[in-house]
Amino acid sequence: MTQIDPFKVMMRARQAQAAWARLDVARRCVSLGRLRSEIAVNCEWIVESISQETSKPLLDALSGDVMVTLELMRYYEGHAAKLLRTRPLSKPLFFFPGTRFEEYLEPHGVALVFGPSNYPFQLSMVPMITALLTGNAVVLKCSERTPGVAALISQLCTKAELPNGLVQVFHDGPEKSSALIDAKPDIIFFTGSSKNGRLIAERAAKYLIPTILELGGKDASLVFADCNLERAVEGIVYGAFANTGRVCVAVKRVFIEAPIYDAFLSRMKMRISSLTIGADADVDLRPLPGESTSILREQAADAIARGAILHWPQTQAAIGLEPALLTDVPSDARLMTEECFGPVLCAAAFKSEAQAIALANDTSFALSSSVWTRDRSRGRRIASQLTAGSCGVNDVIRVIANPYAAFGGNQLSGYGRYHGPEGIRAFSRVKTVMLAKDRRKREVNWFPFTGRTRRQLTSLLRFRHQPTGLAARLSRMILPLILWLLIGASLQAQARGNSHLTIEVQLGPKAHGELAYLVFDSPSGFPEDRGKAVRHGFLPIHADTAKLRIETDVPLGTYAVSVYQDSNGNHKLDRNLIGIPREPVGASNNPTSHMGPPRFDECSFNVEDTSKTISITLVRR
Repeated sequence: MTQIDPFKVMMRARQAQAAWARLDVARRCVSLGRLRSEIAVNCEWIVESISQETSKPLLDALSGDVMVTLELMRYYEGHAAKLLRTRPLSKPLFFFPGTRFEEYLEPHGVALVFGPSNYPFQLSMVPMITALLTGNAVVLKCSERTPGVAALISQLCTKAELPNGLVQVFHDGPEKSSALIDAKPDIIFFTGSSKNGRLIAERAAKYLIPTILELGGKDASLVFADCNLERAVEGIVYGAFANTGRVCVAVKRVFIEAPIYDAFLSRMKMRISSLTIGADADVDLRPLPGESTSILREQAADAIARGAILHWPQTQAAIGLEPALLTDVPSDARLMTEECFGPVLCAAAFKSEAQAIALANDTSFALSSSVWTRDRSRGRRIASQLTAGSCGVNDVIRVIANPYAAFGGNQLSGYGRYHGPEGIRAFSRVKTVMLAKDRRKREVNWFPFTGRTRRQLTSLLRFRHQPTGLAARLSRMILPLILWLLIGASLQAQARGNSHLTIEVQLGPKAHGELAYLVFDSPSGFPEDRGKAVRHGFLPIHADTAKLRIETDVPLGTYAVSVYQDSNGNHKLDRNLIGIPREPVGASNNPTSHMGPPRFDECSFNVEDTSKTISITLVRR
């Protein structure tokens, strides 16, 4: 950004976004599918680059950065079309007769994404991909500490042939963040410290720009006496010290039920002392950067000066160089009230379930948590009373890796959610559309206002919401009739309404390219004229995919469907000199092979219910 005008960056993004948003979701998925393939092909290069810049073990870069990113991309490619489709809404029948409500998800425009340095690939790519799928352009500001990762993300986008200007990547220092915000993006996603998150939110508030903040944590683990002791020790040590403690969902506080406190503490100390530290490829921990080490030592020194006991490492000078375990840390010590971005764990005992919950919630941070017990009912019960945005029962950290599940924090740990369906909604604007019939001249709430209308509406509302006395007796008599009428009206509306059509297509071996589908409601244009199809589109065919599912809504009626494998991406069915298709084809009812294309009547089927599923098998003619 040093020599680039942020306003020109934003203008370029807006130009690219306008064309990108006009593509249907399937076409966006094809483009992002190419990006996913590039990541998979270049996996080793990416992992090595991440490891070198972040000083993390190769396995952590592979699983924590690359694998999580690829799995989320795969999830969204398979579910984005369904998550982004128009959704019908219900309404109170008495006030909205003859109307239909629909909900649309539309892109914000340009998303400004701030990526951190601890997981620079995953925590930049995941919000970036989600924003792109929903139709946004992305300006990505990576950490100034990871310029190499910023460069490789930019190179991957170029290799995947994403449109110019759609993704612009920078890695300048924090002083440039304000300039990017002043260029007025349409939504901001920030991952980082609570302190910096507050500054971002304050700057964005000046322009009323919506923000999603994924900030720091002070995660608690609650260990009960009935837990699997070995698993709990292994899990909490991993949860506290993975990536040298530089994880937003790292365990920083562990509360242990009194009967097992001494034994658990002893086992934990022994396991911590056996962790391998160094610069080799397969060590457990890499050295902590100098700046983070000095801050962590100051926080630990504050706790020790106020009575905390250091169990590991053997000397206070080794804190930051080795994982640290402390007990008797005062609740108002800096270790308990500030973010600790390093390898430190504070332990304490509890006597009751209620005390454990109170100790876990005694913090201004609320990102994640964990409960260790063999009793799943207890695990669910406690999880529901913790203020954290997520909770793992007998597990840690992995909760953030499930692409189907929303993730985010509360309080000083931020606000907003991403991943799963919530991620799609987070990067979308919700638009509600009401469709009213025009047969009536006016509605009851329109001008002119009259006393008669007011009295009638008052009586109706009282009857509807305050059924006392005579109204209660009348309601008991006529409610069954009202329900019967409503059911009848609903059935009539259903008879006139839409149906959800599911088309399951069985692919051939080694299928590739895209699957074209066309839905016709008459013989005109069947089976190939997209201009006369009532529904049509293309879906990407990923490697090793045996079956694809197409979902769409159609009015009740008679239809026929044709599909073909567009192997070369030219968006047409290729034929040989005598007109026989060179690419696999199929149609509804799977008609037997004959000369010439199938007829509408032999492929037609009726859609009479709220949902209909058909199966088609691709064949070569």
